[in-house]
Amino acid sequence: MKRILLIIEHLGAGGAERQICGLASMLTNAGYPCRLITYIDDQFYEPFLRQNNVEYEFLPELADKNKRVWRMAKYVRKYNPDVVISYLTPVNKAVCLAKLLFRAKLVVSERNNNTCITTDDKIKFNLYRLADSIVPNSNCQGKFISTNFPFLSKKICPIINFVDVNRFTPASEHVENETLRIITVARYTEQKNMLAYLKAIRKVKDLGLNVHFDWYGDKNDNPSYYAEVEKEYQRLEIADYLILHEANRKIEEEYRKSDVFCLPSLYEGYPNVVAEAMSCELPVICSNLYENPYIVEEGVNGYLFDPENVDDMVRAIQKIVSVSAEDRRKMGILNRQLCLKRNTEKAFLESYIKLIESL
Repeated sequence: MKRILLIIEHLGAGGAERQICGLASMLTNAGYPCRLITYIDDQFYEPFLRQNNVEYEFLPELADKNKRVWRMAKYVRKYNPDVVISYLTPVNKAVCLAKLLFRAKLVVSERNNNTCITTDDKIKFNLYRLADSIVPNSNCQGKFISTNFPFLSKKICPIINFVDVNRFTPASEHVENETLRIITVARYTEQKNMLAYLKAIRKVKDLGLNVHFDWYGDKNDNPSYYAEVEKEYQRLEIADYLILHEANRKIEEEYRKSDVFCLPSLYEGYPNVVAEAMSCELPVICSNLYENPYIVEEGVNGYLFDPENVDDMVRAIQKIVSVSAEDRRKMGILNRQLCLKRNTEKAFLESYIKLIESL
């Protein structure tokens, strides 16, 4: 079987990290000789790799930007894989340049939808000429790349994120909280639009709605932004409505204790956490951008809002609060059914194996 090398910057508590660790585990269990490497010391998912017998190596020497491309190429030649799979832009760009110095086939994974085309984007997508395949995790991003960089269109192979539906299961007995609990699972970064969300929660508090909010994420991911969040959190005096939590390795337990999921991001690819929440039978309220309108249908399995409009965010929260507990329950059940159709590990693995074997 083909020998696979997977590369990502670190194993922090993010969606891309979760997906590549899951992919490494699936490929290992399918019998592929497989190794995952990182070079930044954030090991949130390292226990998962150990538990699933995934071969893993931490290579801090790759963190040196000036020597990264050469050292990466040297490592790939030494390991001698048939296929290299990289996740996220910094690694994708480096490994594309390193591809000039090794023979293995290269698959780069795109994890976010573009909002515009920057100079960095032009550089990145032109470097992707050196890749053998490009895997966006959403159909929207696939169309964006094909439209704006048509010379890459034949290399595009969208593969939608998987969810472990056996891990992310509904509560064994559904009992809605007396105070509606809305959960968010996301990094504390500008992309996740938290400052606007804090303002929305302040307005919800002023309206006197019977709702409580929880946010779970890595507070060390972007310390300067988290400091800004903490300052605004204190200024708005919303500690009685919102609790800021650290990332949680057993986040499925928190989904089961919640009634609704919210993701206010400014941009996303295919959001893992939305699919996880749906798998746990939660209705979803989220940004009306990119792939989200294909995942959430207004008033059917959740509500959408403009992430740059705080009042629209409040409107969506009011809507999910105002519908009956029975209707929220129906939304959640539908979400689990949708997840079982389109986000299975089996479909995800089969898509990757088909791609790997075609190279």
